[in-house]
Amino acid sequence: MSDHYQRIETEIAVLGLDISASEIHGLICGAITNHLYTSIAPNLLQLIEPSAVDRPAEFSALNERVHELYRASSTALLDDVEGFELVLPEEDATIADRAEALGQWCKGFLLGLLHNDALSIDQLQAESAEIARDFMQIAEVEAGHSQEQEEDWALAELHEYVKVGAQLIFEHIYSAKASQTPTTLQ
Repeated sequence: MSDHYQRIETEIAVLGLDISASEIHGLICGAITNHLYTSIAPNLLQLIEPSAVDRPAEFSALNERVHELYRASSTALLDDVEGFELVLPEEDATIADRAEALGQWCKGFLLGLLHNDALSIDQLQAESAEIARDFMQIAEVEAGHSQEQEEDWALAELHEYVKVGAQLIFEHIYSAKASQTPTTLQ
């Protein structure tokens, strides 16, 4: 997913947007989950930049990247936890940059999940609601002043929690929707 990170960061820089590739990916994953729950297809570009609707040609390259990432993320979420990865900076980025990106990912996820007011955290299963509330706190995360090795380990643990948490929220909604699907008699 690091390839997605660089390509989207490039498009964002060209357009001069105040959003990161990590936040966009979080938004996409939240919107996928919302779409599954509500059956309302998201307008991803409008979620990223409301003015993009009036300037489709200017945003065409970003729109293409976003929809490519939407398809890849949908497939990964449907497959399993091992196939799903967060779009974050490479491991050689500073701890502060990686922590900020993880917080931005969580912020984006929540924005995508709750974007159309058709779904609220209180409508989620208890475990999913707790994870979403944790994401609110993680969205405010900053690197501390501990030893770098301790911070790196803590960030890796947080990263894994977010990855698995997003997958669990998706799976809870997917399972609830699947159980509501009528079965046919043969």
